Amino acid sequence: MASHIRPEDDPGSEAAEPVRPEWLRPAPEGALWITEEGEQARLALKGNAPALRAALHAGISEEDYVTTVKVLRRFVRNAGGTITP
Repeated sequence: MASHIRPEDDPGSEAAEPVRPEWLRPAPEGALWITEEGEQARLALKGNAPALRAALHAGISEEDYVTTVKVLRRFVRNAGGTITP
């Protein structure tokens, strides 16, 4: 996730209440470590990602999807926000 974390983000406070508290444990210097149970859940979610994407994209062409993303990015920029890769 390091490539998605910005300097102003606070992963510790964001993860203070994870979906299931047993998925994370505190580590030195305020870091969080994923537990074995958390890792199993992450892998299960990762394994289901293609099916979830297919369900969400059902009936939406790739062209329409790309157009939608471009429009939403323009909304964010028009509102003064920034888009990070």
